[in-house]
Formats: sequence, structure tokens, C-alpha cells
Amino acid sequence: MRSSITKEKLSWWGHALVHPFDGFYEIRFRNQGSLLLAFLLMVAYGVLRCISAQYAGFVMNLTNLEELDTLSLFISCISVLLLFSLSNWTVTTLFNGKGKLSDIYIVVCYSLTVLIIGEALVCFVSNFVTTEEVMILQSIRMLCIAWFAFLLVAGLGTIHEYSLGGNLASIFMSVVAAAIILFIGVLLFTMMERMVSFFSSVGDELMRRL
Repeated sequence: MRSSITKEKLSWWGHALVHPFDGFYEIRFRNQGSLLLAFLLMVAYGVLRCISAQYAGFVMNLTNLEELDTLSLFISCISVLLLFSLSNWTVTTLFNGKGKLSDIYIVVCYSLTVLIIGEALVCFVSNFVTTEEVMILQSIRMLCIAWFAFLLVAGLGTIHEYSLGGNLASIFMSVVAAAIILFIGVLLFTMMERMVSFFSSVGDELMRRL
């Protein structure tokens, strides 16, 4: 079952981080991915972002702790990942992509591993470095982001069986689709909020008159 975590699935998770084309091929076409492991990685990433915002060294941490809402930060991190997975599935379904929504979700979450490792390292070490040494940590962070992007591109291209150009185009369209979904969601939320406020005002007025 894809929800289980076995020794073999853990080995393919590690293999995908170094050999993404082979690793994600096995994960997609030979059922070596784990939705549970993907979920745990997503949660770990959200928690780590909250920890980093609070406990990273002052030489790198620009967060205003008085205004920090860790729950909102956690939800926003999770929402971005889920929204991208959904938008990529929507776009690739229209353009003959082979990957299922669960496959996309696994690729996205597995790729987060390098960000989790890099952010944990940077957060810890940032408490012991001077301002002159910050550039080293920034370079580590950028390297992890670049590797994450490579894993994501390689993984999505493998599961959808796209060429490089088609894969990059689908990712770009996924970002656009995510922005559209977000805009529509905010618009609907705003309209519902105004409708509730309107009916509430009408109800209050009727109560006063009665």
C-alpha cells in the first residue's frame, strides 16, 4: 500500500535524492512511494519553518517575533505545497500528463528533504556564526534551494513523461494556475464575508424594529 512505510520505500526515497530520474521512476511506476512518508516530510517542513523563524541566529533572522504567528506560518507553508500539487495535476491532466495527484504530491514532498536538511543546518549553525560568516550559510541555503528545484523538475518530468521543455512549461502553467486558484479563493472568501456581514446587519436592524 502507498500509505505504508517500508525499508524498501525508504531506500528509494534516499535514492531519489541522489538519482532523481531512476528514483522517481521506481516511485511512480513500481509503487515505491509512500504517502505517509510524504505527509510526514510536509509536516516536518512546516514545523521547521516555524522553528527557524523563532530560533535562527539574530545575524540571519529578520523575523519580527512580536508579530510572528506560527500557526499562520505553518498553514501557509502547507497550503503552498498542496496548492502547487493540485494546480500541477490540473494543468498536466489537460496536457496528457501521466502522473496522478498522489504521484505529484509524493514528488513535491520528497523533494522537500533537501530543504529540511539545509534549513535545519542553517538554523542551528546560525546561532554560532559571526556576521562575516553569514555568506557561507546563505550559500548553503541557496544550494539546497537549487537542488530542491532540480529534484522537483526531474521528478515531475519523470512521472508525467514530459520532455524538458514541456515539463518547464507545465510547471510555469502550474504556478499561473495556482495564482488563479488563490485569487478566486480570496475573492469568494471576501464575497462570503461581505454577504455574512450584510445579512447580519439586516438581522440586527430587523431586531431593533421589532
